[in-house]
Amino acid sequence: MAIAGSAAGFVIYQLHQIHRVEVRGLTPSGRGGTENILLVGSTSRCAVPANAKHLQNFVQQCREGVNGVNSDVVMILRLEPATHRVALLSIPRDTFVPNARQGGLYNKIDAALADGPSQLVAAIQQDFGIPITHYVVLNFATFAGIVTALGGIDMYFPTTVYDAQSGLYVNRTGCVHISGLEALALVRARHMYYDYDPRTHTWRGYDGSGDLGRIIRDHIFLKVLASEVARRGLGSVSTDSSLLSAIAPDLTVESTFSYHEMLHLLLAFHSANISKVPELTLPVMIDPNTYYYKGYDYGDVVFPAEPQDRQTIAAFLGAPLPGSRLKPSSISVSVVDGTGSPAAAAATTRALDALGFRATVAGSQAPVGPISETTVRYRSPSDLPKAERVLASLSGPAVLALGPTANGAPVTVITGSDLGVLPGPGARQAAARGGAVTARLASEQAATSSLDPPTSAATPIPPYDPRACPPGSHG
Repeated sequence: MAIAGSAAGFVIYQLHQIHRVEVRGLTPSGRGGTENILLVGSTSRCAVPANAKHLQNFVQQCREGVNGVNSDVVMILRLEPATHRVALLSIPRDTFVPNARQGGLYNKIDAALADGPSQLVAAIQQDFGIPITHYVVLNFATFAGIVTALGGIDMYFPTTVYDAQSGLYVNRTGCVHISGLEALALVRARHMYYDYDPRTHTWRGYDGSGDLGRIIRDHIFLKVLASEVARRGLGSVSTDSSLLSAIAPDLTVESTFSYHEMLHLLLAFHSANISKVPELTLPVMIDPNTYYYKGYDYGDVVFPAEPQDRQTIAAFLGAPLPGSRLKPSSISVSVVDGTGSPAAAAATTRALDALGFRATVAGSQAPVGPISETTVRYRSPSDLPKAERVLASLSGPAVLALGPTANGAPVTVITGSDLGVLPGPGARQAAARGGAVTARLASEQAATSSLDPPTSAATPIPPYDPRACPPGSHG
C-alpha cells in the first residue's frame, strides 16, 4: 500500500508540472464525449530549457533573438470513445487562410500562433469548420525528451538520408536505433537528401516535397513512437515515470483539459490498433511561384482545395458536414467580384442561381493579386452550415471565413482566381435556366490555372523515406 501510494503521489506530482494556458473559443466535447484535440509543434526556441544539453543550438538561437513562435506542426487528433475510433488530420503549415492573424488578416496558418493559441483555434474552427475541444502544444525539448525517455527507438531506413537545416544525418541503412535528438531532426526535415554515393561524394536524390513530405514522415514516426510505447506497456513504473518526467515539465495544455479527462482517454484508447488509424492531410493547391498578397511577399504558400478539403474533413469527422442536407433554395448568397472581372462574378452568380441558391451580385473589391483564393464568408457562427453548403458547390482554391457579408445576405462569396462552380444533381434541368455555365467555369479555369493540381489526402510513403522496422528486427 505504501509503494502504491508513493507511485500515485509521484504521478500526481508529475501531472501538476504540466503548464496550463487559457484558450478561448473551444467547442465542448461532442456526443458520447468525442474529442478533437489540436496538437501543435511550436518552433519557439525560448521554450527550450537552458540546461537542455542536447538542444543547446536552440538555446543559443533564443539568446540571439531567433524565436519565431509559429506552429510548424498542426495536427488534430479525433477520439470517439463510443466507437473507439481514432483519426489524425494534418493541416500543412503554409496553408494561406483568412483569420490567421487578429482582425481577420490573411496569412499562413502557422502564423496564427504568434497571436496566441486562441487565434490558431479560431482560424481552424472558422476557416475549416472543424470543432476543437482541447489544445496541446509540444516544443522541441518535449519531443526529444519523449524519445530519450524510451532509450531511443528503432526505425527502418531504406537508404541514407541528410538534411543540413534540421541536422538529420543517418549514414546506415536497415533498422537503425536513433536518439531523441536524431528523432527531432527527422520530424523537422523539410529539405531532405537521400542515397549518398561515396564514389562521387554526392547525394543521388532530393526529396523536394517540403512541408508535405515532412507531414508524411511525422505521421510515420508517430505511429512508430506510439507502437513502441504500447509495446512496452503503459503501467510499467519505469517507463511511465520516465515518460512523465520527460513530458510534463515542457508540455502545455489548455486549462479545461483536466488530469481526470486525460487519464480517462488514456484508459479508453490504450488498446487501440495503431496500424488502423487513418492519417489524413488536408489537400492543398501549391503555388509554384513566390506568393504576393496585396503587394507583400509571403514566400511559399499553399491554398485550400475544394471539393477535396470538404471530402477529407468529412472522412476525418466520420460524419456528413453541417449543412450538407440544406436546400440551396433556403440560402441567400451575395457574390462580390474579387478579381477585377465583373463578368466572372456575374457568371458565378448565374451558376449558383442555377443550382438553386438565391444568388445576387453585390459589387466588387480591389483584387489582392493575380492569384487569390475564393472566400466564402458567413456573418455569424449560426450561419456556418449555410456557408458550408455553398462551399460544397465550389471548386478550386476556396475557404470559409467568419466576417462581414454584403447586401445583408448570411453568406457572401468573394470570387478568387481558379474558381469553379460544380454542377448539381439537377444540372440538366438547370441548364435551361443558364446552368450550363457551371461546367464551363470549371473546365475553363482548370485549363488556365497556374496552380498545381490538388494534393492527395493520403499519400503513399516514398521508397526512400524511413518507416517502421520489419517484425523481429531491431537496431
